[in-house]
Amino acid sequence: MAQENRTEKATPYRRKKLREEGNVAKSTELTSSITVFLSTIAILFLGLHLISEVLSLFSSVSVNPIAHPLFIISYIGNNFPTLLVPFFLLTFLSVIIVYVGQFGFIFTLKPLQFKWERLNPIEGVKRIFSLTTAFELAKNTLKILTFLIISYFLLKGELIYFIKSPSLDSYEFLVYFLRLLFKVVIVLSIFAVLIALLDFGFKKWDYERRIRMSKEEVKEEYKQHEGNPLVKSALRKRMRQLSRGRMMKEVPKASVVITNPTHIAIALRYSPEEGDKAPRVLAKGKGEIAERIVQIAKDYGVPIIRKEELARAMYPVLEVGEEIPPKFYRAVAEIIAFIMFRKKRVSA
Repeated sequence: MAQENRTEKATPYRRKKLREEGNVAKSTELTSSITVFLSTIAILFLGLHLISEVLSLFSSVSVNPIAHPLFIISYIGNNFPTLLVPFFLLTFLSVIIVYVGQFGFIFTLKPLQFKWERLNPIEGVKRIFSLTTAFELAKNTLKILTFLIISYFLLKGELIYFIKSPSLDSYEFLVYFLRLLFKVVIVLSIFAVLIALLDFGFKKWDYERRIRMSKEEVKEEYKQHEGNPLVKSALRKRMRQLSRGRMMKEVPKASVVITNPTHIAIALRYSPEEGDKAPRVLAKGKGEIAERIVQIAKDYGVPIIRKEELARAMYPVLEVGEEIPPKFYRAVAEIIAFIMFRKKRVSA
Protein backbone atom coordinates (compact mmCIF):
# COMPACT_ATOMS: atom_id res chain seq x y z
CA MET A 1 0.00 0.00 0.00
CA ALA A 2 1.30 3.45 -0.90
CA GLN A 3 2.94 5.30 1.95
CA GLU A 4 0.81 8.39 1.31
CA ASN A 5 -2.29 6.36 2.23
CA ARG A 6 -0.87 5.60 5.64
CA THR A 7 -2.02 8.64 7.56
CA GLU A 8 -2.78 7.13 10.98
CA LYS A 9 -0.35 6.63 13.84
CA ALA A 10 0.51 3.02 14.63
CA THR A 11 -1.79 1.43 17.17
CA PRO A 12 -0.44 0.06 20.48
CA TYR A 13 -1.01 -3.50 19.22
CA ARG A 14 1.05 -2.89 16.06
CA ARG A 15 3.83 -1.29 18.09
CA LYS A 16 3.85 -4.27 20.45
CA LYS A 17 4.01 -6.73 17.56
CA LEU A 18 6.87 -4.85 15.87
CA ARG A 19 8.71 -4.64 19.19
CA GLU A 20 8.42 -8.41 19.67
CA GLU A 21 10.01 -8.81 16.24
CA GLY A 22 12.87 -6.49 17.22
CA ASN A 23 11.66 -3.78 14.87
CA VAL A 24 12.27 -0.60 16.88
CA ALA A 25 13.77 2.83 16.33
CA LYS A 26 17.49 2.71 17.05
CA SER A 27 20.69 4.40 16.04
CA THR A 28 23.89 2.36 15.87
CA GLU A 29 25.67 5.66 15.31
CA LEU A 30 24.66 6.83 18.79
CA THR A 31 25.84 3.59 20.37
CA SER A 32 29.23 3.60 18.66
CA SER A 33 29.93 7.31 19.29
CA ILE A 34 29.11 7.13 23.01
CA THR A 35 31.10 3.91 23.35
CA VAL A 36 34.14 5.52 21.70
CA PHE A 37 33.79 8.58 23.91
CA LEU A 38 33.59 6.58 27.15
CA SER A 39 36.37 4.22 26.04
CA THR A 40 38.62 7.17 25.27
CA ILE A 41 38.05 8.60 28.74
CA ALA A 42 38.82 5.19 30.24
CA ILE A 43 42.04 4.96 28.23
CA LEU A 44 42.93 8.48 29.36
CA PHE A 45 42.93 7.30 32.99
CA LEU A 46 44.41 3.87 32.33
CA GLY A 47 46.60 4.72 29.34
CA LEU A 48 49.73 5.93 31.10
CA HIS A 49 49.75 2.91 33.40
CA LEU A 50 49.16 0.61 30.42
CA ILE A 51 51.97 2.26 28.45
CA SER A 52 54.35 1.97 31.39
CA GLU A 53 53.56 -1.75 31.63
CA VAL A 54 54.20 -2.18 27.91
CA LEU A 55 57.48 -0.25 28.12
CA SER A 56 58.48 -2.30 31.17
CA LEU A 57 57.82 -5.50 29.21
CA PHE A 58 59.84 -4.24 26.23
CA SER A 59 62.64 -3.21 28.59
CA SER A 60 62.74 -6.68 30.15
CA VAL A 61 62.81 -8.34 26.76
CA SER A 62 65.47 -5.93 25.41
CA VAL A 63 67.72 -6.64 28.40
CA ASN A 64 67.27 -10.36 27.88
CA PRO A 65 66.53 -10.92 24.16
CA ILE A 66 66.36 -14.68 24.64
CA ALA A 67 63.76 -14.41 27.41
CA HIS A 68 61.67 -17.54 27.72
CA PRO A 69 58.19 -17.24 26.12
CA LEU A 70 56.64 -18.46 29.37
CA PHE A 71 58.10 -15.40 31.09
CA ILE A 72 56.41 -13.09 28.58
CA ILE A 73 53.09 -14.94 28.90
CA SER A 74 53.32 -14.91 32.68
CA TYR A 75 54.13 -11.19 32.73
CA ILE A 76 51.17 -10.35 30.48
CA GLY A 77 48.84 -12.61 32.47
CA ASN A 78 49.81 -11.04 35.79
CA ASN A 79 49.78 -7.35 34.82
CA PHE A 80 47.51 -6.69 31.86
CA PRO A 81 44.12 -8.24 32.87
CA THR A 82 43.68 -5.78 35.73
CA LEU A 83 44.08 -2.97 33.19
CA LEU A 84 42.14 -4.39 30.23
CA VAL A 85 39.18 -6.03 32.00
CA PRO A 86 37.72 -2.72 33.31
CA PHE A 87 38.15 -1.21 29.85
CA PHE A 88 36.31 -4.03 28.06
CA LEU A 89 33.69 -4.18 30.82
CA LEU A 90 33.02 -0.44 30.42
CA THR A 91 32.73 -0.85 26.64
CA PHE A 92 30.30 -3.76 26.98
CA LEU A 93 28.13 -1.99 29.55
CA SER A 94 28.05 1.24 27.54
CA VAL A 95 26.74 -0.63 24.49
CA ILE A 96 24.02 -2.32 26.56
CA ILE A 97 22.99 0.88 28.37
CA VAL A 98 22.78 2.99 25.19
CA TYR A 99 20.68 0.40 23.37
CA VAL A 100 18.37 -0.08 26.36
CA GLY A 101 18.10 3.69 26.68
CA GLN A 102 16.90 3.94 23.09
CA PHE A 103 14.16 1.30 23.06
CA GLY A 104 14.12 -0.54 26.39
CA PHE A 105 15.06 -4.14 27.05
CA ILE A 106 14.22 -6.59 24.24
CA PHE A 107 15.40 -10.15 23.75
CA THR A 108 14.42 -11.72 20.45
CA LEU A 109 16.13 -13.76 17.73
CA LYS A 110 13.63 -12.88 15.00
CA PRO A 111 15.88 -10.25 13.35
CA LEU A 112 18.39 -13.06 12.69
CA GLN A 113 15.86 -15.15 10.77
CA PHE A 114 16.31 -15.40 7.02
CA LYS A 115 13.79 -13.46 4.93
CA TRP A 116 13.45 -13.89 1.20
CA GLU A 117 12.33 -10.28 0.70
CA ARG A 118 15.83 -9.16 1.65
CA LEU A 119 17.01 -10.64 -1.65
CA ASN A 120 14.44 -8.69 -3.67
CA PRO A 121 16.46 -6.51 -6.11
CA ILE A 122 13.60 -4.06 -6.53
CA GLU A 123 13.52 -3.38 -2.79
CA GLY A 124 17.30 -2.98 -2.90
CA VAL A 125 17.04 -0.33 -5.59
CA LYS A 126 14.33 1.44 -3.60
CA ARG A 127 16.61 1.54 -0.56
CA ILE A 128 19.41 3.05 -2.66
CA PHE A 129 17.22 5.98 -3.69
CA SER A 130 15.36 6.26 -0.39
CA LEU A 131 15.16 9.16 2.05
CA THR A 132 17.23 7.16 4.55
CA THR A 133 20.09 6.79 2.07
CA ALA A 134 20.03 10.51 1.32
CA PHE A 135 20.14 11.29 5.04
CA GLU A 136 23.04 8.87 5.59
CA LEU A 137 24.97 10.53 2.75
CA ALA A 138 24.36 14.00 4.19
CA LYS A 139 25.21 12.81 7.71
CA ASN A 140 28.49 11.16 6.69
CA THR A 141 29.47 14.21 4.64
CA LEU A 142 28.77 16.46 7.62
CA LYS A 143 30.75 14.14 9.86
CA ILE A 144 33.80 14.11 7.59
CA LEU A 145 33.78 17.90 7.13
CA THR A 146 33.32 18.46 10.85
CA PHE A 147 36.13 16.09 11.77
CA LEU A 148 38.51 17.63 9.21
CA ILE A 149 37.80 21.18 10.36
CA ILE A 150 38.12 20.33 14.07
CA SER A 151 41.30 18.32 13.51
CA TYR A 152 42.81 21.20 11.54
CA PHE A 153 42.18 23.76 14.29
CA LEU A 154 43.37 21.37 17.02
CA LEU A 155 46.59 20.42 15.22
CA LYS A 156 47.43 23.79 13.64
CA GLY A 157 49.03 25.11 16.82
CA GLU A 158 51.02 21.92 17.43
CA LEU A 159 53.07 21.94 14.21
CA ILE A 160 55.97 23.81 15.80
CA TYR A 161 56.21 21.22 18.56
CA PHE A 162 56.27 18.42 15.98
CA ILE A 163 59.07 20.18 14.13
CA LYS A 164 61.12 20.30 17.35
CA SER A 165 60.26 16.67 18.23
CA PRO A 166 63.60 15.15 17.06
CA SER A 167 65.44 17.12 19.75
CA LEU A 168 63.07 16.03 22.51
CA ASP A 169 63.35 13.10 24.84
CA SER A 170 61.54 10.08 23.38
CA TYR A 171 59.51 9.42 26.52
CA GLU A 172 58.54 13.09 26.84
CA PHE A 173 57.48 13.21 23.19
CA LEU A 174 55.50 9.97 23.55
CA VAL A 175 53.57 11.36 26.53
CA TYR A 176 52.91 14.60 24.65
CA PHE A 177 51.79 12.77 21.53
CA LEU A 178 49.40 10.52 23.47
CA ARG A 179 47.87 13.46 25.30
CA LEU A 180 47.37 15.30 22.02
CA LEU A 181 45.88 12.19 20.49
CA PHE A 182 43.46 11.78 23.39
CA LYS A 183 42.53 15.45 23.16
CA VAL A 184 41.71 15.13 19.48
CA VAL A 185 39.77 11.89 19.94
CA ILE A 186 37.73 13.25 22.86
CA VAL A 187 36.78 16.45 21.02
CA LEU A 188 35.89 14.48 17.90
CA SER A 189 33.91 12.02 20.03
CA ILE A 190 31.86 14.85 21.52
CA PHE A 191 30.95 16.14 18.07
CA ALA A 192 30.29 12.55 16.97
CA VAL A 193 27.80 12.17 19.83
CA LEU A 194 26.03 15.38 18.76
CA ILE A 195 25.76 14.11 15.19
CA ALA A 196 24.59 10.74 16.51
CA LEU A 197 21.80 12.46 18.46
CA LEU A 198 20.72 14.04 15.18
CA ASP A 199 20.84 10.59 13.61
CA PHE A 200 18.71 9.11 16.39
CA GLY A 201 16.15 11.89 15.97
CA PHE A 202 15.90 11.13 12.26
CA LYS A 203 15.68 7.37 12.88
CA LYS A 204 12.86 7.97 15.37
CA TRP A 205 10.98 10.18 12.93
CA ASP A 206 11.56 7.80 10.02
CA TYR A 207 10.45 4.81 12.11
CA GLU A 208 7.19 6.54 13.04
CA ARG A 209 6.67 7.36 9.36
CA ARG A 210 7.30 3.79 8.21
CA ILE A 211 4.97 2.12 10.74
CA ARG A 212 2.02 4.41 10.04
CA MET A 213 -1.20 2.64 9.15
CA SER A 214 -4.04 3.31 6.76
CA LYS A 215 -7.54 3.91 8.07
CA GLU A 216 -8.58 0.54 6.63
CA GLU A 217 -5.80 -1.23 8.55
CA VAL A 218 -6.83 0.48 11.79
CA LYS A 219 -10.45 -0.56 11.26
CA GLU A 220 -9.45 -4.14 10.42
CA GLU A 221 -7.25 -4.38 13.51
CA TYR A 222 -10.06 -3.00 15.65
CA LYS A 223 -12.38 -5.68 14.27
CA GLN A 224 -9.86 -8.42 15.06
CA HIS A 225 -9.04 -7.34 18.60
CA GLU A 226 -12.05 -5.35 19.77
CA GLY A 227 -14.78 -7.09 17.81
CA ASN A 228 -16.78 -6.15 14.75
CA PRO A 229 -18.56 -2.81 15.46
CA LEU A 230 -21.75 -4.07 13.79
CA VAL A 231 -21.78 -7.21 15.93
CA LYS A 232 -21.07 -5.25 19.10
CA SER A 233 -23.80 -2.76 18.21
CA ALA A 234 -26.26 -5.60 17.68
CA LEU A 235 -25.28 -7.16 21.01
CA ARG A 236 -25.73 -3.85 22.84
CA LYS A 237 -29.11 -3.40 21.19
CA ARG A 238 -30.15 -6.90 22.25
CA MET A 239 -28.95 -6.30 25.80
CA ARG A 240 -30.94 -3.06 25.96
CA GLN A 241 -34.01 -4.94 24.77
CA LEU A 242 -33.56 -7.60 27.44
CA SER A 243 -32.97 -4.93 30.08
CA ARG A 244 -36.12 -3.09 29.02
CA GLY A 245 -38.08 -6.34 29.11
CA ARG A 246 -37.00 -6.99 32.69
CA MET A 247 -37.71 -3.38 33.56
CA MET A 248 -41.25 -3.55 32.16
CA LYS A 249 -41.97 -6.62 34.28
CA GLU A 250 -41.27 -4.54 37.39
CA VAL A 251 -43.77 -1.77 36.53
CA PRO A 252 -46.83 -3.62 38.00
CA LYS A 253 -45.02 -3.64 41.38
CA ALA A 254 -44.68 0.15 41.40
CA SER A 255 -46.38 2.38 43.96
CA VAL A 256 -46.66 5.27 41.54
CA VAL A 257 -45.66 6.36 38.03
CA ILE A 258 -44.64 10.00 37.67
CA THR A 259 -45.04 11.38 34.13
CA ASN A 260 -44.42 14.49 32.04
CA PRO A 261 -47.13 13.65 30.85
CA THR A 262 -46.10 10.81 28.49
CA HIS A 263 -42.71 12.07 27.28
CA ILE A 264 -41.11 10.90 30.53
CA ALA A 265 -42.26 8.16 32.86
CA ILE A 266 -40.65 7.05 36.13
CA ALA A 267 -42.01 4.08 38.07
CA LEU A 268 -41.27 4.19 41.82
CA ARG A 269 -41.90 1.65 44.55
CA TYR A 270 -41.99 2.33 48.25
CA SER A 271 -42.59 -0.79 50.32
CA PRO A 272 -41.09 -0.84 53.83
CA GLU A 273 -42.25 -4.46 54.11
CA GLU A 274 -39.79 -5.39 51.37
CA GLY A 275 -36.96 -3.45 52.99
CA ASP A 276 -37.25 -0.17 51.10
CA LYS A 277 -35.75 2.64 53.18
CA ALA A 278 -36.66 5.14 50.48
CA PRO A 279 -38.60 5.04 47.19
CA ARG A 280 -36.80 2.85 44.65
CA VAL A 281 -36.74 3.27 40.85
CA LEU A 282 -38.24 0.25 39.09
CA ALA A 283 -38.36 1.68 35.57
CA LYS A 284 -37.84 4.88 33.62
CA GLY A 285 -37.95 5.93 30.01
CA LYS A 286 -38.68 8.51 27.36
CA GLY A 287 -40.89 8.52 24.30
CA GLU A 288 -42.16 5.06 23.35
CA ILE A 289 -40.69 3.49 26.48
CA ALA A 290 -42.50 6.07 28.63
CA GLU A 291 -45.75 5.30 26.81
CA ARG A 292 -45.28 1.57 27.46
CA ILE A 293 -44.63 2.22 31.16
CA VAL A 294 -47.78 4.33 31.40
CA GLN A 295 -49.85 1.72 29.53
CA ILE A 296 -48.63 -1.13 31.78
CA ALA A 297 -49.38 1.04 34.84
CA LYS A 298 -52.93 1.60 33.58
CA ASP A 299 -53.42 -2.12 32.90
CA TYR A 300 -52.37 -3.04 36.45
CA GLY A 301 -53.99 -0.13 38.24
CA VAL A 302 -50.80 1.60 39.27
CA PRO A 303 -51.46 5.28 40.11
CA ILE A 304 -50.16 7.72 37.48
CA ILE A 305 -49.32 11.24 38.67
CA ARG A 306 -48.49 14.06 36.28
CA LYS A 307 -45.64 16.15 37.73
CA GLU A 308 -43.76 17.77 34.84
CA GLU A 309 -41.06 19.66 36.75
CA LEU A 310 -40.39 16.78 39.13
CA ALA A 311 -40.20 14.26 36.28
CA ARG A 312 -37.73 16.43 34.32
CA ALA A 313 -35.58 16.97 37.43
CA MET A 314 -35.54 13.31 38.48
CA TYR A 315 -34.97 11.61 35.13
CA PRO A 316 -31.27 12.54 34.51
CA VAL A 317 -30.09 11.59 38.01
CA LEU A 318 -32.05 8.41 38.66
CA GLU A 319 -30.81 4.90 37.88
CA VAL A 320 -33.03 1.83 37.64
CA GLY A 321 -32.79 -0.31 40.78
CA GLU A 322 -31.46 2.46 43.00
CA GLU A 323 -33.15 4.58 45.65
CA ILE A 324 -34.00 8.18 44.84
CA PRO A 325 -31.64 10.90 46.17
CA PRO A 326 -32.60 12.62 49.44
CA LYS A 327 -33.37 15.90 47.67
CA PHE A 328 -36.48 14.26 46.16
CA TYR A 329 -37.73 12.66 49.40
CA ARG A 330 -40.19 15.40 50.28
CA ALA A 331 -41.78 15.75 46.83
CA VAL A 332 -42.13 11.98 46.37
CA ALA A 333 -43.35 11.50 49.96
CA GLU A 334 -46.15 13.99 49.34
CA ILE A 335 -47.20 12.09 46.22
CA ILE A 336 -47.17 8.71 47.97
CA ALA A 337 -49.03 10.16 50.97
CA PHE A 338 -51.66 11.58 48.61
CA ILE A 339 -52.05 8.19 46.89
CA MET A 340 -52.39 6.37 50.21
CA PHE A 341 -54.96 8.93 51.42
CA ARG A 342 -56.94 8.52 48.20
CA LYS A 343 -56.90 4.73 48.53
CA LYS A 344 -58.23 4.98 52.10
CA ARG A 345 -61.06 7.26 50.98
CA VAL A 346 -62.00 4.87 48.17
CA SER A 347 -61.94 1.86 50.46
CA ALA A 348 -64.03 3.74 53.03
